[in-house]
Order: sequence, then structure tokens, then C-alpha cells
Amino acid sequence: MNENVILSLVGRIHRHGNRFIESELRKRSINDIAPSHGDILFRLYQQDSLTMQELSKLIDRDKSTVTVLVDKLVKRGYIHKEKDLKDTRIYRLSLTAKGHDLREEFEEISHHLIEKIYEKFSLDEKKTMMSLLQKIEF
Repeated sequence: MNENVILSLVGRIHRHGNRFIESELRKRSINDIAPSHGDILFRLYQQDSLTMQELSKLIDRDKSTVTVLVDKLVKRGYIHKEKDLKDTRIYRLSLTAKGHDLREEFEEISHHLIEKIYEKFSLDEKKTMMSLLQKIEF
């Protein structure tokens, strides 16, 4: 067993996942969303409103990266960005109607991806894999 290839394998799995998502988005004629927007949309489907800092922590990305991704989603009409009423240094993010309308498609694509990932695994193998991957996270 070559233990040195783990990062390569994880990277390859990530790339395959992104290609799958891109393909599914194209099939649905959604051409202005990228896989990198998925974490942001997912978090905003869970919570009505988030600050940039909260979002940055939740998706484990630095603020400058989050700002670029959010600004693209704002420009494309999926997210509304406004200054906080109590502290104007803080921006609040929420979904627009267009962003909410994407939710069903988003969840369907996520469901298909998860099915594809786990199709060859038993329930016990899934649990073991999740446990082992959580041990790797640092």
C-alpha cells in the first residue's frame, strides 16, 4: 500500500465531484453557477441570513475568497448583500427569489452526487469511511 498517494486520491475525488456537478448544472441549463458556489448556497438554504464572517467560518474559506464568490452570486442575482442595520461595517447575506428557486435543483444534484459516491459501499463501509475521513481533517 502506498500511503503517500492519499492527497492525490482526495484531490482526484474532488475533481471528479466537481466535474459531475458541472455536468449536472449544464444538463439543467444552469450556466452561471460553479461548484465553488455550492457551499455558500447550502449554508444560506440552512439559515436565512449570514454575515460574511459567519459564512467564511462555516465554509472554511478566507474572507477574500468568500467575497469574490459572494460578489459573483450577487451579480448573477442569487444572493442579496446589504449592510447590517446595527453595524454598517458588517454585510449580511440572504438568498434572493432566484436563489430560493435554485434550491430544488441544488438538492437534486447533491442527492445524485451522494448516490454516485456511495453506490459501491455498504452502510458499515460508509460509516467507517466517514469516521476515517473525519480523523484526517486538520
